[in-house]
Parts: sequence; structure tokens; C-alpha cells
Amino acid sequence: MTVINEPVKLMNNSQQVYHVLILEDGDLKKKIILKEATYSIGRHSSNDIILLSPKTSRNHATLLRRTDVKNNSFSYWILDGDLQGNRSRNGIFVNGKKCLVYELKHGDVINFGNEEQAKYQILTEQSTVFDEVKGDSPQIQKNRSSIDKKTVINKETLINFSESPANNNQNSLELVRLASFAELNPHPIIEIDFQGNITYLNSSAIIALKNIQQKRNSHPLLTDLITHFSQENSKILVREIQVDERIFLQNAHYLPENEIIRTYLTDITEKKQLANSLNEQKNIYQALFKQVNEGIIFIEEASKKIIEVNNHICQLLGYSIEELLKLNIKELQEDARLIGDLEQNFSEKNSLIGEYNLRHRDGSVVTAKVKVNLLKTSQGNKYILTINALTEEITSNLQEQITGLPDQAMFKKQLAMAIANAKRNQKLVAVISLNLQRFTEINQTLGEELGNVLLANFAERLKTCLRMGDTVSYWGEDQFGILMPQISGVEEAAKISQRIIESLEKSFKIRNYKFSIKCNIGIAIYPQDGEQVNILLKNANQALSRTQEQGSYKYQFYSYSMNSQASVQLRLEALLHHALERDEFILYYQPQINVNSGNIQGVEALLRWQHPELGLVSPASFIKLAEQTGLIIPIGEWVLKTACTQNKVWQSSGIPPLRVSVNLSALQFQQPNLPGTVAKILHETDLEPNLLELEIAAVTLMQNIEYSQQILQQLNTLGVHISIDDFASGFSSLEHLKKFPFHTLKIDQSFVHDLKNDPKDLAIISALVSLGRGFNLRVVAEGVETQQQIDLLRSLECEQMQGFWFSRPLAAEDASKWLPID
Repeated sequence: MTVINEPVKLMNNSQQVYHVLILEDGDLKKKIILKEATYSIGRHSSNDIILLSPKTSRNHATLLRRTDVKNNSFSYWILDGDLQGNRSRNGIFVNGKKCLVYELKHGDVINFGNEEQAKYQILTEQSTVFDEVKGDSPQIQKNRSSIDKKTVINKETLINFSESPANNNQNSLELVRLASFAELNPHPIIEIDFQGNITYLNSSAIIALKNIQQKRNSHPLLTDLITHFSQENSKILVREIQVDERIFLQNAHYLPENEIIRTYLTDITEKKQLANSLNEQKNIYQALFKQVNEGIIFIEEASKKIIEVNNHICQLLGYSIEELLKLNIKELQEDARLIGDLEQNFSEKNSLIGEYNLRHRDGSVVTAKVKVNLLKTSQGNKYILTINALTEEITSNLQEQITGLPDQAMFKKQLAMAIANAKRNQKLVAVISLNLQRFTEINQTLGEELGNVLLANFAERLKTCLRMGDTVSYWGEDQFGILMPQISGVEEAAKISQRIIESLEKSFKIRNYKFSIKCNIGIAIYPQDGEQVNILLKNANQALSRTQEQGSYKYQFYSYSMNSQASVQLRLEALLHHALERDEFILYYQPQINVNSGNIQGVEALLRWQHPELGLVSPASFIKLAEQTGLIIPIGEWVLKTACTQNKVWQSSGIPPLRVSVNLSALQFQQPNLPGTVAKILHETDLEPNLLELEIAAVTLMQNIEYSQQILQQLNTLGVHISIDDFASGFSSLEHLKKFPFHTLKIDQSFVHDLKNDPKDLAIISALVSLGRGFNLRVVAEGVETQQQIDLLRSLECEQMQGFWFSRPLAAEDASKWLPID
């Protein structure tokens, strides 16, 4: 046989050599050809080579194949214990000497725990001994197959040691180091010196990078590596590198103390493929998510913060995606019901379906069907809200076939929405409960069919009594409900109720029958009588019951004080309708004084109502009512004509020309024919246009700036003067002051009333006076009542004033005595 006494070449074309371990245990011999990179040896059945002696350790020793790159050869080393650093109990002995790490040579005798021994031989294929030992024993093959599935490291180690004998001890220590960290590492590790030579590849690198030794510096992992560290100050380089079809994350460390560059590699191919796949799926999901015809919101379970939305919910609620992502779901709910139901329901189950009021960006309320599911993720639980708006259109399943009106269920939804909007806009809501008298009797006597026709006819008549935007619904049997979503006062509900009662004075003709029916009405007002749907309905029905008990066929408010208030307002409205035709209105005049000269600069016409029973009624008691009823239009025209007529009378009697000021209400100013009306009155009274001044409140002008500019320009063209009233309390921007053709600026009496010798008060008035002068306007301070106010205003160079200090408003006859005569 041929014996090899030096490390065996990796490739030898002349002959093939084998490393053989012959294990002797008494009379039993096991002959093993060593092929693998590592072999575990010990008593435990999981080892590659099993020892039978009880004196040996469970994991007694390890065989590790070492490849020498420089000499293109390999050999086996034996280590005491396993690769995890655990040593054997009784040690290993090679040729009689105890060893920790030893490089095996042909003929070496190994003793395990002074009980079992083995011989290490390097043989050729032609060897007679080889014929006896060729192939693993069945037990070795079995164990090797088992361990291949379990062990992380089943690979050889590639190192480049110097052949100098002085390095033998260093080589042994190096092998121990390699057998601990690097060889246990499942990721490839590469070391190169500063000349680009590969000095170390761990077993994972050898398997993963089969051609790195051939390509060396031209390999993608090593290309430009030395150049990079020579040009950069950084000692760490992290980059992604593709090698064939694999992608690695390369983490390279520059180690000048060892004169090496060490690279740690992580195969991220599957991670990148998974990321790409997830991105594709995400793109598909996002496309579907954006296009789905339902509103979708993702929120965090704990914080309730919105983390994702689709386009449809933006359209539904009027927000942009960016705006919604800054909000919490609490900011979208109209009340706390949704959050409450989430916290309560999801403690018991993982889904929720209900109808909720959500807040639109413009402040209105959107009633929606909301379905919620809980999504559990590693990054925390999330709620998925699927939202569909409930259309206000009356669907067939909510219609009562008898009347064509929505039922009480729809009424409640509309009432909930009206409450939410009224809360935001500071409005009142009226709920009217109404029932027909004698309907049950008619139904029983003449039959249900005829009774249904009567209900349908009454429903149509009921609609004619309502305002635009009011809703009527049929609640069953003889009961109806009316919703008035925005009212400014209880008298509006009273007026509608009275209109309904009066409409029933006309009988119903159905076929050959004639029916005269009456109704009782109960009214509840939000928020005085309740702020929730069920409470308002209950109180409206309670008010209805009181009316039925009285048998009066009238309306009744739930609140007794409202009954009195509504009664007064309705009576006042009825009287107001006749006041104009009965010539009950009169004008009073208050002079405007120049305090420096003492001259009267003009007079302001003020409306009063002289009723034969009520006496002199203050404008505060009826002007608002006149606005609501529209009576302010004819009343306003009367004021204009009367003031112009009186001014013409004064001139005819020798009083020097002076300007009379007339207040225009907001409703008057909104009439497109206002300039025509003014021109007509000036023509009829033969008054010079420059002797008429029209006072308009600043808030009225700001309601529609473009319209205001047009109307003011037309009035200015007529030659009349324009005065802005309540200045500084209603103007939102001084920019508009230069756009409107004003002649007079009136300082609101609220500023004058609180005027004291205070720097802040004085600064405000001074600024207003300077502003008026800057625009070449006449400045008049209203509401002057004390000498102190006069002195302070005069010190601020405000010369023209008006107020009780000079004169209360006077009737035309008394005012004539004030005015100078030429």
C-alpha cells in the first residue's frame, strides 16, 4: 500500500487518496473513510461516530477538515470536545500525548478516555488495506444522514496558514478560534489582506461562493473593496451585491490592526423576492382600495388615530386624504356612540354593524351605515371601518303605501341629523306631533279603503302648509310627525301649527262623502325640551296629550312658557300685518351735531310703532318679526318715502338743506330692485339725491361682497350718500373699505358706551377717526350720552356726534323746532 505522510492535494490527476479512521473497540473494528468537513465523535447516539465505552463523553471529540489554499491540499484536525466549546471528561490522547487540538498525520494513534482508540491513515485506491475499509459502516452512514439534517455546520474550513514551524502553535489557536465563531456562523465570512489575497473563507462561504477563489478580486463581492477603504475615511461599508442569481447584504469592516478586510454576508435573496412580491400585492391592493365604491378607514385600536383611508371616504366626508390622516376617528364622529360601541362590542366579538352620524368637513352631518372589523397584526390591532352613506331619498321599504310619506324610523334619522346640525349652527329644531280627530270613527264606519284615501288627501294638504325644507312623516293610524330643522324662534313652529289648523276649516270631498276633520298638535323644541331624538319625540307626544285632554283642537308647546311667548309673537305678527294699512307707523328723528360749530349736520330717521292698544312699541320688539315675515320690505319703503317727504317739507318751510339718514334692513338691501325703488321715491318726493343718506350695517355688506359692490355702485350713481353703520363690529377686512363707495363712517355705539379715559379705548376710537379721515369720510359717533364721552371724542378729533346727550329721537313736529330756519 501507499502511505501519504503530508497534506493531501485537493486534486491529483495521477491517483486518488483517502483519509481513513480505523476505530478499535476490543475485538470490534470500524473502518471509516473520512469524506465530510466535520465529524462528531462520542457516546451519544446523535454523533457521526459513536463510541461504546461508558468512560467516554457524550460528545468527546470533533474531526475538522482543514483546506490549505496556498498548497491546494487538505488534512484533518482533531479537537477535544464539540464545536460549541464543551470539552470531554477524560480528554483525547494522540500517540500517548494528551492534546486539545492536533493535526493528524498518517499512522497516528488516537485514544479516547484511555478506553477506545483509533488509527488515522492516508491510503491510495490501490491499497490492500483500502479494500478492507472502503465505505462507511451502516451505523456511520445512518448517523451521518441523521446529523446532516440537524447540524448547522457540515462544511470544511478554508484557511491559508504559513508553513513556518514557528506558526504551529498559532495555527492551533487559530483553529480553535475558527471552530468556535466563524464555523458556527451560517452566513458567509470572507477575509482578505490589503493586497487583495483571500486569507480566510468559512465553510458557509465555500458552499455559497464556489468560484470566489478563481475570480478573486474580480468577484463582485471583492471588486473595488480595497479602493473604497483607501479613499474613504469610513471603516465600514454596507451594500447590496448580486452574485449570479443571489443577492447578498455585504457588511465589510476595515481592520488595520490585523491588516485585513473582513466581510460578513447575509443572503437576502428570499427577503428581496418577498419584498418585491409584497410590493406588487400592495400595489394591487392599493388600486382596489382606492377604487372600491365604499368608504374605508383604518384606525389604530388603542389611539383611534386614522392611519389609512381611500378616495371614496374623502368624497363622502369632503376631506382630502392628507387631512384625514391627521385626524382621530373621534373628530369625525358627531357623538361618542361609535367609540363607545367599539370598546364595548369588541370586548365580546370581533365585528360591529350600526348606523352612526359622521361629521362632514363643511360642518354638516352624514348619517352612514358603518361596519367594523378587528384586524390583529404584529404591530398592534387595527379597526377597519367600511362606511356607506344612507341616502336621504325615501326608499320603498320605508314608504308607507297609504300616504307616500316616510315612516317614523326615517323621521328619527332625519331628526338626529337635524339635531347635530342645529347644535353646530346654534339653531332651534321643532318636532310637531299631530293626530286627526274622528279618523277612527270614519275608518270603522265607512271602511278602511275610504279611510286610507282620506289619510292620503290630508297628507297632501299638510305638505302645502310647510316651509321649504320641512319634513312630514306618517307614524301610523291617525298620527303624523313634522320636522322643522332650522327655526330662529318658537313662533315659527306656532305659525306652521296654526296654518295647519286653519287649513282644516275646508272639508275633504271623497267620492260622495264630505268630511270635516280637526287635529290636535303637540310641539317640542330643541334644545329647551330635549337634546336627544327619543326625548324630543316623547315630549312632543306629551304636549299633544295635553291638547287632546283640553279638547281644544289647537297646538300646545311642551314648555308652558313657550305657549305664552308664541302666543304673544303670533298676536304681534297679526297686528303687524295691519299696522301699515292702518297708518300706525311713525318716524322719529335724532339730530347729528358738529360739536365744534354747534350746527346740525343731519338727522337720522327712526321707526316707531304707535298701536292703539299696545302703545308705543319699541323697534326691538317688531323689527326682527318684520324681517322674518317679509313685512320689512313694504315697511322699509314706507320709511324711505316718509323720510324723503318730511325732508322736502322742511326745505319748503325755510329750513336749510340737510341730509336725512334712513336705515336699510338686510332683507331690503338684498332686493335687486332696491336702486329702482330709491330712484322712484326720490322722483315722487322731488328730493335732491344728495340729501338722502342710506345707512347699511357692515355685516349686511359682508354677506355677499360682489353683490354689495354692485348695489352700492348703482346707489352712488343715483347721487345718494352711503353710510356704513356699526363699523368695527361687523367688518372683517379693511380691504373692502376702499372698494365700497362710502361717504360716512359711523362709530358703533358699543365702542362709545364703554369709552373711558383708558389708553386702549382711546386708541381704538382714535384709529377709527384717523381711518375715516384717511378715506375722506364723514365720521359720526353714535350713542353719546355723557359730557365725558364728548370731551374724549373731541380730544380725538371726532367732531360729529349723535345721542341722548344732545337730543332723544323726536317726532317730526318737535324736530322742526330744533332745526334752524334761514
